[in-house]
Amino acid sequence: MSLSGTHLRVAAGLWVPFVTFQDHQDGSFTTSGLLMDFMEIFARKLNFTFSVVKSVDGEWGRLLPNGSTTGMIGMCQRNEVDMALGPFSITYKRSQIIDYSVPLYIDSFGIFLPRPRKERDLAVIVKPFAWQVWAALLALMAISMALGVAYDWMALQGSLPGAARTGAGGRRTFFRASWIFKTILVEPIDLLPTSLTGRVLLGTWMVVSLILSSAYQSILTSLLAVPKVEVPVDSLQDLLDYGKIPWSVEHGTSIHQLLDDSSADVYKKINKKIFYVSSSFAERDRMKEERFAILCDFFSMKLIMSDDYGQTGECNYYIAKEVIWSAAMAFAFPKGSHITAHFNKWMVMMKESGLVDRYLQEVTKNVTACMVPPGQEAGRNTSSFLSIFDLGGVFLIAAGGAIVSIFVFLMEKLSRHRLF
Repeated sequence: MSLSGTHLRVAAGLWVPFVTFQDHQDGSFTTSGLLMDFMEIFARKLNFTFSVVKSVDGEWGRLLPNGSTTGMIGMCQRNEVDMALGPFSITYKRSQIIDYSVPLYIDSFGIFLPRPRKERDLAVIVKPFAWQVWAALLALMAISMALGVAYDWMALQGSLPGAARTGAGGRRTFFRASWIFKTILVEPIDLLPTSLTGRVLLGTWMVVSLILSSAYQSILTSLLAVPKVEVPVDSLQDLLDYGKIPWSVEHGTSIHQLLDDSSADVYKKINKKIFYVSSSFAERDRMKEERFAILCDFFSMKLIMSDDYGQTGECNYYIAKEVIWSAAMAFAFPKGSHITAHFNKWMVMMKESGLVDRYLQEVTKNVTACMVPPGQEAGRNTSSFLSIFDLGGVFLIAAGGAIVSIFVFLMEKLSRHRLF
C-alpha cells in the first residue's frame, strides 16, 4: 500500500517526548521526538512527504457548546490538515467528528502533585492514641475517682469496713484518687487499701495502666524513630477537602473536556476552582516550587518523575491513587480519510513488535525508585538521633509547667503575705 508521493499536512502539539519544537529566529521551527521518528518510518514505507503544522490555538481539541471545535481536532474536522499526531485520547464525542487510528497505547489520568514530606509535629506526644481513646481514658478516670470518693465517704460514715489508716489522728480512707494517677505514671504506692472493694478497683487500674502505658511507649517510640509521612491527597475528594493545594489541568485536553461536561458533583466543584497550564512537563519545576497539583495522564507523570530523579537523585513528585478515567491513545484523521487504513497497517506492526512499549518504558526507567509510599524512598536520609524539633512538644510542656509553677509560687507568696 502506497500514498504515491503524496504530501501530508500533519498537525502536532508540544508533548515531550512525543513531539518537541525548536523555534528559530526567522520564525521557522524544527521538530523532533518519538512521533517524528515514527513519521519518518511511515514516510519511507508508505512513500509520502509531510510538513508539520502547529496547533492553531495551542489546544488538543475540545467540542464547544456552540458546535465549534478547538485545537488539532478542529483542524482535522475542517480538513485544514491531513492528520494530527497527538497522541489523542479516544472519546465518544471526538469520534463523532474525526477518525482515529488504531491505539498506540492505553493510559489513565489522575492527580499529580508535589511529594508529601515529613513535617515537624509538636503534637506527636498525643498521637499514639486517637482522641476517642484519650476521651475514654479521662471519662474512666473521672468515674473511678467518683467511685473512690463515694467509697471513702461511706467508709468514714461507718458503712464500709476495712479502710486503710493514713496520716496522723487515725483518719481512715477507703480509696485515694491519687492512686489512679500513680498507677498511670507507674509510681509506687506506699499505702494500699485493706478492703476487697478498694483492692479490686486499684488492681483493675494497675492492669489498665500497664496495658495503656506499654502501648503508649511502644507507639510513641515508633512515631519518633520512624515518622510516618501523611498523604493528604489521594483522590479528587481529598483535593477538595484538603484545601491547602491549588490544582490545574492541561488546557484543551480531553480531561479539560471531561470536567467541563460532567454533571458529577465532585467534578463540578473541581472545575470551579481550576486553573489551566499549557503542559505538565513545562510546569514541572514551578509545580514543585509553588506546590500545586496537575490533573493529567500517568505517562506524563512518570516521565517527569523519571527525568527529575535522573537529574536530582530525589523523589519530588507523587501520583495519587485515584484513577479519574482511562483511555486509548491514537492519531487523529479527518472523517472518512482514505489514508487512515494505510497508517493502521504499519502502526499495528510497530505495536506488535513492541517498539512503542519499549520506548515508553525506556524514557521512564528511573520512575521505579519513586513509585513507593512517601517516606520509604531508597537512600532516604534517616537520623539515628532525635532532634529538639522531634521532641518539641515535650519541651513545650516543660516550659509550660515551669511558667505555671512560677505563677503558682507568686500566688502562694501573695496569699501568705496577706495572711501575715
